[in-house]
Amino acid sequence: MLVIDKPAGLTSHDVVDRLRQILGSKAGHAGTLDPQATGVLLVCLGSATRLARFLQRHDKVYEGVIKLGWATDTYDAEGEPLADPVIPPPLSSEEVQAALDLFVGTFEQTPPAYSAKKVRGQPAYRRARRGEDVQPEPVTVVIRSAELLDLTEDTIQIRIHCGAGTYVRTLARDLGEVLGCPAHLAGLRRTRSGSFCLRKAVDWATIAETTPEALKKRILPAVDMVPDWPAAVVGDEGAEAILNGHILEAAWIVERRPGVSNDASSGQHGSDGWVRLLNANGAMIAAGEMVLGGLIQPRIVFQ
Repeated sequence: MLVIDKPAGLTSHDVVDRLRQILGSKAGHAGTLDPQATGVLLVCLGSATRLARFLQRHDKVYEGVIKLGWATDTYDAEGEPLADPVIPPPLSSEEVQAALDLFVGTFEQTPPAYSAKKVRGQPAYRRARRGEDVQPEPVTVVIRSAELLDLTEDTIQIRIHCGAGTYVRTLARDLGEVLGCPAHLAGLRRTRSGSFCLRKAVDWATIAETTPEALKKRILPAVDMVPDWPAAVVGDEGAEAILNGHILEAAWIVERRPGVSNDASSGQHGSDGWVRLLNANGAMIAAGEMVLGGLIQPRIVFQ
């Protein structure tokens, strides 16, 4: 997996497609970013793309800038204004933080009409662009913290730690309603996805200047993609059984290792019964699931 610092102006698919061309490998991202958003984008490679679904459910941390004075049909700066701009009311830091605190917790949030959420089998944005009246169904989201970073006469800078599926664009619109002023999201940067942060990311600007060989050195092995899962190390006999899809017998396990301890800042949620299956060299050869009797059934095998 590569941790990419996505620039503004590229879709997540653009990034995936370019890396596929450079590396000559199957690729897929683990959680899309809007084209104008920047920051951490996890790109899974090769057979490890089958782990993407586990990474998608991790928490995210964002820093965003909310513009006060007008709302848009997309809830961000790309959309059309819904009305003439107004002068924002004077706001104190205490007022804004109190309003942000109202969104901390678990609640129902309605995704934007211009979003990838499916409506009657199609992404909502496609129907919206055709002029259809699109009303995505509300979804349950969680915001673990919402912090005010900076406040000016017409902008609010925030940091949000949220669960998967949360739309910061919707939060920007809703925050404006609470404050009595129309608002939209003017900028967004994802600083963390699960345990993967910007510090580990490859800057997109350097990719055009680097060789495929140099880029491959930045690839994280599959074993490090799900560090919160426990691991079972097997010998040659166990490895052969795993590659053939057989249930792993306890006698084939030569060592058991705990997963990395979960904490609130990582946004990981434990293994849910999944186990990393490693060969004697420490390479992850499969993802297994605990079944009855304490046995492990390989579910995703890396050839």
